[in-house]
Amino acid sequence: MPITVLQVLNAIAATISAMSSLLVIFRPQIMSKSQKVSAGERFFAQMYAARAVPLGVVTAVVPFIAASDITTVRLILMAAMVVQVADAGIGIRRREPAMIAGPSIATIVHGTMAWCA
Repeated sequence: MPITVLQVLNAIAATISAMSSLLVIFRPQIMSKSQKVSAGERFFAQMYAARAVPLGVVTAVVPFIAASDITTVRLILMAAMVVQVADAGIGIRRREPAMIAGPSIATIVHGTMAWCA
């Protein structure tokens, strides 16, 4: 698979992850499944997004702008991959297919990109 295709797939996966964390700021019940959202849920949604958005942006952009710095690109992609593995694990524990499938696909994409970088 050409590296450009992997870069684009990686950017899409990272963008979806970042956007979903932004969505949860405004609609925390999407993840929590709560009927009534508490202040604590809003707080943790904001904390989640505060980390997920910058990581998503860096994961999406760095393979394009720092392609010659292979070590940096691989470290960022591996960090993103570990986060997605953890997210998939949470999805497995909660028995939520979408929370398993999305992060699992992102894990494969980030891992493949790191391997081929």
